[in-house]
Amino acid sequence: TWVCDGLVGQHLAQAGVRWGRWPLRTVAGDGLDAVRAVYGDELATLGLQFALHSADRVQMAPGDTRWPALRQQFLQEHRHADAEIRYFLAGTGLFYLRSGDGFLGLLCEAGEWVALPAGARHCFDAGEAPAFEALRLFGAPNGWIAEPTGAVLPALPLFDDYVAQLLEQVGEE
Repeated sequence: TWVCDGLVGQHLAQAGVRWGRWPLRTVAGDGLDAVRAVYGDELATLGLQFALHSADRVQMAPGDTRWPALRQQFLQEHRHADAEIRYFLAGTGLFYLRSGDGFLGLLCEAGEWVALPAGARHCFDAGEAPAFEALRLFGAPNGWIAEPTGAVLPALPLFDDYVAQLLEQVGEE
C-alpha cells in the first residue's frame, strides 16, 4: 500500500477539506456507545474542531436491499449546511469533491476520516457491492440532510472502475 499523506492533505486543504487517520481498533458491539468507548479521545478532538450535535453508524454489505436507492441518492451531487464528517470503521468509500472547475476523488479506507466543509459540493459511491461501516458525525441535531445541487455531473468513474484503475496503476509500477 502506498499513500502520500502530505500530498493528499495539501490537495484536500486547498478545497477546505480535512482528512486524517486514526489507529484501527476493535469495536465490541453495534451501537454508537461502543464506538465512543473505543474512539472517545479522537471524537472529543474532532468535537473541539467542529460543532458536533449528532452521530450515527451506517453499515452496508453486498446484497443490502437498501443500497440501490441510497446509492442513487448519494451519487447525486449535493451539499450540506454543516460539515459532513465520516470515519470509516471498515471497508472503503469514494467521495468526489467539486474543486474549481474539476473534481477530486478521495478513496477513504478503514481507519481514515474526512471532514467536508459546509457547502462543499460532492457525491459518494461504494460500488455495486458496498462493503463499509462508517461513523457519520453531524453539526445538525437531526443528522444527514442533503441539499441536491441539480448539477449534471461529468462521467466520473464510479467506485468499482476507480478502484480498478488504481490497482492497474499500482500493478504497472
